[in-house]
Parts: sequence; structure tokens; C-alpha cells
Amino acid sequence: MSKLHPAIKAEHADFLHKYAANVTKEELLDAFVNHLQSEHALTTTEINHLLSESKHQHETLLPINIFKTDELSALEAIVKYLKENKELTFHNIAVLLKRDDRTIWATYAKSRTKMIAHFHLMPSKHVIPAGLFAERKLSVLETIVHYLKHSIKLNLNEIAVLLNRDDRTIWTVWHRASKKEVPQ
Repeated sequence: MSKLHPAIKAEHADFLHKYAANVTKEELLDAFVNHLQSEHALTTTEINHLLSESKHQHETLLPINIFKTDELSALEAIVKYLKENKELTFHNIAVLLKRDDRTIWATYAKSRTKMIAHFHLMPSKHVIPAGLFAERKLSVLETIVHYLKHSIKLNLNEIAVLLNRDDRTIWTVWHRASKKEVPQ
């Protein structure tokens, strides 16, 4: 809220003060959504999108173009990016990805033998929350394809182009992920 005009800050503070006293979280959320719809003319879809964006701002995000390299596996690209570009420790990466510290260290060491230079990335239109890779039901590549297909709404050809992979590879990965019945 620090970027808001003082009058807007006061209006929102008044709104919260008026509705926050003696109500449940659900009632407060309903009042807030109704306020956004009536006073700011936002649709439910727009509100959901804003809430989703806000949630992702607090997450570690991975630019999609780190996966474009032929030299590294998807996990190697993630670990290398988090270590070198985000300057996370091996332990912090392991916690974020829910993997053993030694696995992260070994993955990073392997990535350094394949690609010595740091990532020098152009701005990326799409990002993937790193926390998605903590769920281990899908492989790393399956997780990427699943996220791009369901959350970003890309088709398989667009995903193949973004990841610099053959269309048939992406179809196979998508087919395997679909068989695992992951909730969307």
C-alpha cells in the first residue's frame, strides 16, 4: 500500500476498520471481494488474477528461458539459476525444492561441468514458481509442461518452442503427466 495516494490509503484503512471488527476470515474476505466488485468494478476473474499475482510476488520465480539450453537438464537449470543468479545457498535451494542438500550440491556440480558460464537471460514473458518443484508426483519437465499448459494456457507447440524441445517430446511428457492424474 505504500505506493497508494494518502486519500486511497485512508479509504482502505476505513474499509478494513469497519469490516474487520468481530467477523470471521471468510466474512472479511467476502466483504473485501464485494468491495472490489462494487467500488472498483473488478470481476471475480480479475480479483482471482490479482490475488494469484500477489501470491507469486512472494515466491521465487524462475524465468522460462532458463530451460531453453540443450546443455542442462531441467533440474540442473533450476539449481544453477537459483545458485548463481538468485544467490541462494545449497541448503535454501534444497528446502525450496524439498530435496536433500547433497542432491542439490551434486546437481549444481554437474551443471557447472556442462555449462561454466552464468545464465545471461533476456527478459522472459513467462515465469514458473520454484515452489512447484517441491511436489514430486511429476518429474521436473512434467511439472513445467503441466504448469505452462494449465496455468499459462499455452498449447503444446508453444511449450515446445519455449523449452527448445521437439513437439513430440513435449506431447510425450504431457501424456505421461496426464496419466498421473494431477489436480489442476
